[in-house]
Amino acid sequence: MVEPRDPDGEQILQLLALHKYFLNADFLRDVFVRRIKRGQSPADTDPVTAMDDMIAMSLWYATVYVVIEGWRTANLADAELDVLLTDGHVDKLRRFRNQVFHYQSEYDNPKLLEFLGSDDADAHAATDWIKRTHAALGRAIQQAVEDLLPRR
Repeated sequence: MVEPRDPDGEQILQLLALHKYFLNADFLRDVFVRRIKRGQSPADTDPVTAMDDMIAMSLWYATVYVVIEGWRTANLADAELDVLLTDGHVDKLRRFRNQVFHYQSEYDNPKLLEFLGSDDADAHAATDWIKRTHAALGRAIQQAVEDLLPRR
């Protein structure tokens, strides 16, 4: 006999899975932020440390896209987040994620720079967008879980 399905229970499990991916991104964001808040100017940073900083940033950014994929797969909606996800940065971030997690034969891959842009203003806009999107994802996922949990 097949057990009846609990749609709310399945949705909660899906949201908890999405939250796990958000926690991965959140952890990597914290790693990156700790690295860059060491009080050293970028000009004084040695090449190995600068490369490690870029790796930490790349992993954070790439995992944010994984959370965006999960958000969309779950067919969730949030007014603030949905506006952020209509931005042109989303597709550039997808290609960035692909470059980070899929082997590329070129050492310098333009997909990284495509997301970050060609000048300081572009990089600032991408950084601002990813910070706002990361925060909105965390808030919206938490709200979606709370909305499904029974009230006491």
